[in-house]
Amino acid sequence: MPRFRAALTSASLLSLLVLAGCAGLRTASLPDLELPSSWEARRSALQAWPGYDLRGRIAVARGDDGFSGALRWVQSGSKARLELDGPLGVGGARYDLDPATLDGAALGQALGVPVPVASLRYWLLGVPDPALAAEESLEAGTARLAGLRQAGWSVVYARYAPVPGTRLELPQRIEVTREGVRLRLLVEGWQGVRP
Repeated sequence: MPRFRAALTSASLLSLLVLAGCAGLRTASLPDLELPSSWEARRSALQAWPGYDLRGRIAVARGDDGFSGALRWVQSGSKARLELDGPLGVGGARYDLDPATLDGAALGQALGVPVPVASLRYWLLGVPDPALAAEESLEAGTARLAGLRQAGWSVVYARYAPVPGTRLELPQRIEVTREGVRLRLLVEGWQGVRP
């Protein structure tokens, strides 16, 4: 059984990488705005966003264990809902995340490490959590993050993509790592959410 799980995990991760090469962002209904051209102004604008709905794929690896599947993150104010569905819609989990009352303990238990719920909402947008110190590295010649280190986690932005129907460019491929845990995200669509 462990061999089957390892083969399934490897196949799922390979499928995610193949999808990452050909997937584009789906049409979204975000406001038609353009992000500022300086990093400081872009960071402030994205950190102030009250909500969004992100859909995509995720692959999680921890040692020899791992899983992949569909991901949906709905951010509304400080509260978030995370939905994970396994391959072909089999299995899944739902987490209601509120940093004020819940620190993501159930999600952290599932992954085997504490999860910075309050920071994830920002990392998905390509900016650091404004409440914590961060080491930032920018893409050469752009006002976008190439990566950051914050709260013991490393976040790498492998690709940004235009969001159809807007003048926005947001992260499409993100890798988050810490202490042997690796999360790879492929964003397939963004939508606006009212808080």
